Amino acid sequence: MRLAALFLCVLLGCGREPPPPLYAFYHWETRLAPHPDRLAAYAADRLYVRAFDVSWTDERAEPSALLQTHDSLSVEVVPVVFITNEVFLRGAPSLVHDLLRLLGQVFPYSFTELQIDCDWTAGSREAYFTFLRDLREALDGKTVSCTVRLHQYRDRTRQGVPPVDRAVLMAYNTGDLGAWETDNSIVDTTAIRHYTDGQPPYPLPLDLAVAVYDWAAVYRRGELAYLINEPDLTELADTSRFTPLTPLRYRVDRSTYFGGLYLYRDDLIRREIADRAGAIDLATHLWPRIANRGSRHVIFYRVGSRQWDD
Repeated sequence: MRLAALFLCVLLGCGREPPPPLYAFYHWETRLAPHPDRLAAYAADRLYVRAFDVSWTDERAEPSALLQTHDSLSVEVVPVVFITNEVFLRGAPSLVHDLLRLLGQVFPYSFTELQIDCDWTAGSREAYFTFLRDLREALDGKTVSCTVRLHQYRDRTRQGVPPVDRAVLMAYNTGDLGAWETDNSIVDTTAIRHYTDGQPPYPLPLDLAVAVYDWAAVYRRGELAYLINEPDLTELADTSRFTPLTPLRYRVDRSTYFGGLYLYRDDLIRREIADRAGAIDLATHLWPRIANRGSRHVIFYRVGSRQWDD
C-alpha cells in the first residue's frame, strides 16, 4: 500500500537498516470492538488489548476496567495491563501472582506476549524492574514488553532500561495537560524532537506508538478538572450554554451537564485532537530516527477512535 511505500522511501533515503514497520493497534475499551475493516485497511497483524488496570486504592493494589469479551479475533492478540506508578512506590509483593491469576480469568485468548504499561520514575524504578524480572521468570517462554515514555527514552542513566524483551516508545501525551495555555497536550512535535533527536539507538528492540483520538480538557479556576473522551460536538455548538473562544476552546456560560459531568459557569474547555493524518505523518518521520534492528511495529492508539472516520 502507498503508506508502506512512503515509509520505505523515507528509510532508504536516510540510509537506515530497519525495515518498514508493520502496523498494529491498541484497543483500550472494556468491551471488545476490534474494528476488523480498520485492521484490514492497514494490514494490521496484531491488536494490543488492555486487559485491565491496576491502581493503588484503599491501601492496596486493586484492578479495575476489566475486559469484558468473548469474541473471536482474526489477528494476534497481545494483552496489556496498565499499572499506576503509585503501586510500585507503595509496594505490592504479590502483584505478579495476582496479575497472572486475574489475566487468566478475564483474557480468553492465547498469547505469546504480555505488555506492561507504566510510567515509572527514578523513585519506583527498583520496585518496577524487580516486578518485570519476576514476571519474565513466571512467563518463561513468553515475551514481556513494556511502554517507554519520552523522558525515559532520553534519560536512560537515571530512569534505567527496563529488563524486558521489547519496548514501545509512546510518542504522545507530550504537552502540559494541566496548563490551559497549552495548545495540544496529546501531540507536540517540537517536544517529541527534543526528546528523540540525537539519541543513540535504544538498547532494546523498540516499537513506536502514535496517537489517533480526541478529548476535551475541562478547567475550573485555572486547574484541570476533567477529561471527556470524544465530546459531543453538537452540544458544544449550543451557544446558549457554550461560547466559542477559538475554534477549539470554549467557555461555559450556563451551568450544565456535558459528557456526563456537571460543569459550572466560567469553566473552560479545550478540545485536543490527534488525527489520523498527523499520526501517519509523525510515524513516517519519527520511525527512521528511533527504529533499531529489532523494531517491528507502529502501533496506533487507539483502534476505536472516531478520528479514523474523519
